[in-house]
Amino acid sequence: MKKVLLVALVATLIAVGCEKTEIINPQPEHGLTFSTNIGKLTKASDADNPGITNLQEQNFRVWAYAEYEDPNTVATELYSIYDGIENLAVTYTAGTEGATGTWGTEKQYFWPGVDKNLTFFAVSAGKVLGSDTDEFLGTSGEEADSLTITKNETTNSMVITNFNVKDQNYNRDLMVADGVTQHQGDKMVDLTFHHTLSKVEFLFKTNKVENTTDVINVWVQKVEVKDLATEGKLTATMAAGTPSGESTYQGTQNLASFTWELTDGKTASFTDDYVTPYEGTDFPTEIDGIAATDEDKIAMKITSAGTAEEPAQNFTTWLMLPQDITGKLVEITYLINERQFTSIFPLSTTSLTTWGVNQHIRYIVNLSPNLISFDATVDDWTTPSTDVEHQN
Repeated sequence: MKKVLLVALVATLIAVGCEKTEIINPQPEHGLTFSTNIGKLTKASDADNPGITNLQEQNFRVWAYAEYEDPNTVATELYSIYDGIENLAVTYTAGTEGATGTWGTEKQYFWPGVDKNLTFFAVSAGKVLGSDTDEFLGTSGEEADSLTITKNETTNSMVITNFNVKDQNYNRDLMVADGVTQHQGDKMVDLTFHHTLSKVEFLFKTNKVENTTDVINVWVQKVEVKDLATEGKLTATMAAGTPSGESTYQGTQNLASFTWELTDGKTASFTDDYVTPYEGTDFPTEIDGIAATDEDKIAMKITSAGTAEEPAQNFTTWLMLPQDITGKLVEITYLINERQFTSIFPLSTTSLTTWGVNQHIRYIVNLSPNLISFDATVDDWTTPSTDVEHQN
């Protein structure tokens, strides 16, 4: 008699009249359900969003591997994909009227039975693996990224190749969960995700110009960094360990560590994503003697003093590949009243030479005009020590 492991509903079997199907260990009270956690992470998706917001908007994909062998069921070889849970979409449904949202799958999945462990891998990146239309990892064509999972007695790893970040498209939040090994006694599959990219933020402040009654305004128009890495390979290795912080998790959590290998020759210039035109009436009608255009007005007026009461203003936030920034420069184009200026400074400092995994870097730039003023005096004539007389 053919045996099928795990069916969602008995009514489904009756409806199709599958008389030779025997239900093995149907336990609807042990249906697979998921919950997610984001710990102290530095970063929809949108680079400015909290991590949990990006996860809910990107959703995530999950893989389940059998940690047991059972000759009495179908496709239960050790370390094989369990019940077709491979690149399975887990989506978020917001709660109504203040209720907590839930994570779920298109159809129901059930645990294999008592004390039979499964190992879960999960990743969120906003595009679907191997698809031109859905969203999970990467794009189609030569730049398509791909994912490979290695699961055996000694190795728990996930490798994402050709992951790319492009100019004007730096909002994908690549998050990978710790590996989880558990059975139905733990009921909920509790996944803890980690950011694997760097969150880079550019903020601005200004100070009042002294010794003048004139109104001095500052607008930032553009931020640009050249020669930043755009493609790389991420290796996530999971090893048994103890999670930091409070946890009620009952299974075995294989903590993920991340290593990036950047692709040679894949670099590009990155510019700001500020797109809101300034609508105030105090924008200059001319810039350096030329009539201001609508494009000139796509700028952010800086009014903050950078204090606790007036924190520096965020101009743009990028989610970038972790990388060495030694020698990299940021170029800022800004206006002081009707004059346009460019300022260049290094991204690296004595204490910061790389953008790291899950690192939030804030560049706070002070654009405080120092007005050049003039004063003049005339010294008295020097009295000559000797009179010179000529007689003819």
